[in-house]
Amino acid sequence: MDFIIATDSTCDIPKTMLREMNVESCDMMYFVNDEAYGRDESNQLEFGKFYDAMRGGARTSTSMINSETARAFLTDLLGRGKDVLYLSFASVLSGTYENFKSVAEELNAENNNKVHVVDSKCASGGEGLFVTLVAEKCKTGISFKEACDYAEEIRDRVIHYFIVEDLKYLARGGRLSKGSAFFGNMLNIKPVLHVDEQGRLIPIKKVIGRKKSLHALIEKIEERYNKESDIIYITHGDCYDDAKFVADAVTEKFGVPVKILPLGYVIGSHSGPGTVALFFTGDTRTEK
Repeated sequence: MDFIIATDSTCDIPKTMLREMNVESCDMMYFVNDEAYGRDESNQLEFGKFYDAMRGGARTSTSMINSETARAFLTDLLGRGKDVLYLSFASVLSGTYENFKSVAEELNAENNNKVHVVDSKCASGGEGLFVTLVAEKCKTGISFKEACDYAEEIRDRVIHYFIVEDLKYLARGGRLSKGSAFFGNMLNIKPVLHVDEQGRLIPIKKVIGRKKSLHALIEKIEERYNKESDIIYITHGDCYDDAKFVADAVTEKFGVPVKILPLGYVIGSHSGPGTVALFFTGDTRTEK
């Protein structure tokens, strides 16, 4: 392939899988009790320990990829003598996209090879599915421009649904009022959340109890899955058994194996332990 596909670590696909797909990745920082992690593969907190720290009341936060990091990353890729297609974390959730876009414009004025930055309008495994679909399409031998056009087109058919265990993390991130989170937890209310066409995380339904929220995910894929791709991802915030329950139900329904992935530290910082998210292709992101 005469161009490079790249993304950021918020896609929640392990680096080993990305390498198999020939996709490069730029790491995003996260913080636990003000200690920084995520500079590179060697600077990561163990998955279970991260979510145990959150359960224990640790303060978690994240930091967008800044312009300096974006410039160093893209400069290295351009040094290989190829164009670069960068598939970015949703712009409404982070300034990462704007930083990459502005740096790309500067570098494009200085280099023969070019960088094209696409706002995925996706998060977590949704971004991961988006990246996977683009990488699979590029294996067919399409041109750089065709790859860029395909990325802009397919992203609107990547469907996301999330459920969370504890509403306090959504409240902490401003997605829910503290009062609503308190009473919601007290009443065992579990919202189903959707990522809309702009990449915003929007609550669409409320159910009572964890089991019903898991079944709500299954119901949504039954309503929306268009079978355009047989790649389906689930990410989980240290609750593998719940993720497997959903995955097994989806496989039984559609005969498609579901890939279960760990919910990354960036998204997990804002949704908390117990998050389960389901990603698949549909006709449109517009919620019926």
